[in-house]
Amino acid sequence: MSLGSWTMDNDIERAIRTTPISITNDDLERQLEVDEACFVCYDILLTAVTMDRCAHRICGSCADELLERSCPMCRVDFVSVTVDADTRRRMGEVPARCTNLCGFQGTVHDVLQHRKSDCPSQTVYCRREGCSSTVERSKLDQHEDQCGYKKVTCPCGFKTTKMYLDRHLATECAAQPIPCPVGCENVIERAKVVTHVVQECPRTVSSCSVPGCGFVGRADDMAAHSVAVAEKHVKLLLHHATQLKLELASGKLKRSDASLVYGRIEAMTFTIPDLKRKITEGSTAFTSPECMLFNGKWQVSLQKDETTGWHIYLCLVSRALPLHLKVMFLLLAPGQGEDHGISMTGKVEVSENRKYGAPVTIANLMDYSEDSRLMIKALLQEVSATVV
Repeated sequence: MSLGSWTMDNDIERAIRTTPISITNDDLERQLEVDEACFVCYDILLTAVTMDRCAHRICGSCADELLERSCPMCRVDFVSVTVDADTRRRMGEVPARCTNLCGFQGTVHDVLQHRKSDCPSQTVYCRREGCSSTVERSKLDQHEDQCGYKKVTCPCGFKTTKMYLDRHLATECAAQPIPCPVGCENVIERAKVVTHVVQECPRTVSSCSVPGCGFVGRADDMAAHSVAVAEKHVKLLLHHATQLKLELASGKLKRSDASLVYGRIEAMTFTIPDLKRKITEGSTAFTSPECMLFNGKWQVSLQKDETTGWHIYLCLVSRALPLHLKVMFLLLAPGQGEDHGISMTGKVEVSENRKYGAPVTIANLMDYSEDSRLMIKALLQEVSATVV
C-alpha cells in the first residue's frame, strides 16, 4: 500500500541515462579506408567536418581542439568548418560490433543505438535521487533496490532513505522494540517504555501503598509482601481509618491536611501524516483511533476553532466512572530535538463523552511536523486525595 508519492518509487520511473557512448576503431568489423579516418586522431570520421579552404576532413572534436586555424594536414589557413553530412552518413553505415561481450552486430549507428537503449553491459547511472553510482544496465535493478538513497517508510510512518533507516530505528523510532532500561527481560516499543517502567516493570522499585507499612521493593517482591503481611495490612488500614474518624470528630482535621496523591501514568500517541498538506487543503479536524487506558476508551484530536484557533483535545469516549487526571500533551520533536510540552492547568475531572483541551499555535504545529508528519503524545496521570 502506498503512503503517498514518497513510497511510489517515482525515481525509477525516470528514463535510464547511459554514461558517454562512443565508437572506436576496435568496434569496427573492417579496416578504415584513408578517407574514412581522421588524420589527427585516426578514429572513424563519425562527426566529420570539412575545412572551407582545402576541403580536408577531420572529426569535430579534433577541430574544436585546434590551437591555430590552419589545416593540420596541409597547413592552409581556413576561415570555418562545415558539417560533412555525407561522410557522417557513410561512416554510420560501416559494419561494427559491440565489444561489451554481448555479441551484438550491425552498423556503427546500430551499435550506438544498441548501447544507448538495451546493451546489458553498457554502464548507466543510478536513477535514485542523490546517487551518482554507475553500474552495468543488467545490474541496475539490483543496485537500485539496494541503493542507500532508496526511499523507504518505517512501520511507524517515518519517511527516510534506506541509508538512514538503521539510525532511525536505533535512536528515534517509536515503534521499535528495545530492551527495558531498568533491566528486566522484556522488550518494549520505545513509545511505551515510560509506561512500562512506571507501571509494569518487575524491577521498578516502589513503596507499599498501605499507610504505615513502610515496605520498599520491586514489583515481584511487592506481590510476595502483600501476601505475607496481609493480616498486618488489615490492622494498619483499620488503625488509619479510626485515626481519621477521631480527627474529624475532634475538629483536628483541616483542609490543609489533605494532599494530592499522583498515581500511575498512561500514554497514547497520535500520528497525523501529511499535516502541512492537509492544513493547506483546508482540513480543520484530526481525530485518533480509540485507545484503551484506565479501563476506558480514549481519543486525542487536533481541531481548529474559527475564533480561538487550534487546540489539542483529550476525550473520554466511554468509561463506567469518571476519574481525576493530570494531563500533558507533547509535540514530539523530529530527530533528537526537545519535545514541546502543553500542560492542562491543575487536575481535571474527566467524564464520559466530554473533551478537554489546551491551545496550540500553528507555528508549533508546523515546527514539529517532520516531513509533514506530526506526532502528539498524551500523558495521563491518576490523581487522588489523601489525608495526612
